Amino acid sequence: MATAEKITALRGMRDVFSAEYARRRAIQDTLEGHLRLHSYVPIDMPILENTELYLRKSGEDIAARLYEFNFKNRRIALRPEVTASILRAYVENLQDEPLPLRIQYGGPVFRYEKPQQHRYRQFTMAGAELLGASGPKADAELIHLACSGLQELGIRDYRLVIGITDVLEGFLRKLGLRKQLLNFLLRNMENLRKRGLTDVLESLRAIYPEFELEGGDLSGASGSEAENSQQLISVLREMSDGEAHQAITDFLHSLNIRIDTNRVEGEVIDRLLHKIREDEQSPKLRAALTYMQRLSELSGAPAAVLPGTRALVADFDLDPGALSSLEGTLAALADHGDLDGTIEIDFGLNRGLHYYTGLMFEIYCKTSDGEEIQVCGGGRYDQLISILGGGGETGAAGFAWGIERIASVRHDEPGATLNVPDVYLIPVADDDFAVSNQVAKAIRARGFIVEVSIDERSLRRRLKHADRRRVSFVIMIGASERERGQAILRDMRVHQEQKVDLDALPALIEELLTADG
Repeated sequence: MATAEKITALRGMRDVFSAEYARRRAIQDTLEGHLRLHSYVPIDMPILENTELYLRKSGEDIAARLYEFNFKNRRIALRPEVTASILRAYVENLQDEPLPLRIQYGGPVFRYEKPQQHRYRQFTMAGAELLGASGPKADAELIHLACSGLQELGIRDYRLVIGITDVLEGFLRKLGLRKQLLNFLLRNMENLRKRGLTDVLESLRAIYPEFELEGGDLSGASGSEAENSQQLISVLREMSDGEAHQAITDFLHSLNIRIDTNRVEGEVIDRLLHKIREDEQSPKLRAALTYMQRLSELSGAPAAVLPGTRALVADFDLDPGALSSLEGTLAALADHGDLDGTIEIDFGLNRGLHYYTGLMFEIYCKTSDGEEIQVCGGGRYDQLISILGGGGETGAAGFAWGIERIASVRHDEPGATLNVPDVYLIPVADDDFAVSNQVAKAIRARGFIVEVSIDERSLRRRLKHADRRRVSFVIMIGASERERGQAILRDMRVHQEQKVDLDALPALIEELLTADG
């Protein structure tokens, strides 16, 4: 008979066996308990949601990585994160609850992205959302929760990075850049800092070929001709596309000028207007890149960064309110007084989710091989509730830990041995099962794991099986033991046996296992 083709796990998905599962479960239990002590109540969200929930405001970064499919004419997606689901549930069911609401969650999420070390297509998030509260104290509460949760797990060597969207995005929006260019610059702030301006310019010209870092003249004229040309261009920019198109056409016809080209006249005029519109963006882009370069140099400890940032904000005539709010958050965070990690400010921080509207933060730790990875991230998203259909703007902020990533940085945490019971109970024959199950029930009631043998192998082979499993204690019950109300207890570590009354067996097992620690 031919062997069937083996079916393997999907790429980016992985099986989690008991040793790793035990580590991860212990981490999640500790974090959930930590949040519960701070009055964050657990709720459970669906794994499947309408795709529109994520397209509405999650941004291109997440939308491109959705596990999405059509089912009975509906667009459905596996959740790539949980915040949108929490806020959808708030809008749908919780708007009558008194604010603020403190909510916690945990469970799997799915992102279709390239698998690599510490990054899978299915992973586990646990986190908290604070709804109906704004201001520095609310932001500081969440940051403190995220950091102190790691400390509860024994992780004290971490790096907390804080940023705010307003310092970068506020200036770029003030310039009036096209949405495509605005999003490009926001996504590439980190690249500007890491790879330099040249790398960003190469990417920029892929979407805006006309751009030059140094200012140029669209007309190619000089002197008074150039001044007149710029005046004409300024007038055309103030018109709608239809008005500008008609003005150019009428002007050319009034001079009896015909365009000498194989293209139709309208297409040439459309291209000229496109050039004029694009050229209007160039000085704005130059101002944006100048600002971003200066901002990229401001990264590090708050005491070193904040004075330079205030000077930059003043140079570009920006509202300092966001900086004042950040300073308030840092002061409120200091009031908690028990954080062990280092704190850095980074105004180029970009978490990839476009619903952030103020403070953002990320936490990094090192793995056993020295690689630094992100284990937590979050921020404020005050507009998201209204975008999802809620009434008015409601303060909202939250964060999430990555459970698998935290597990990879807890170097000293031992894993549980694979499927080892505290006691292995062997009924010698079928008639011994009823009594054996009663004994197992009594031992389990004391909180110990008991496995009752259900196979038909010989007693010798079953004892060998228990030895291979590294079980510490084996209980054997046969006909003669059952008649006397006894069982044989074997300590597999020293291969010694004793007969014990059935009534005394649970207490003795507890005494032996407790003594072993």
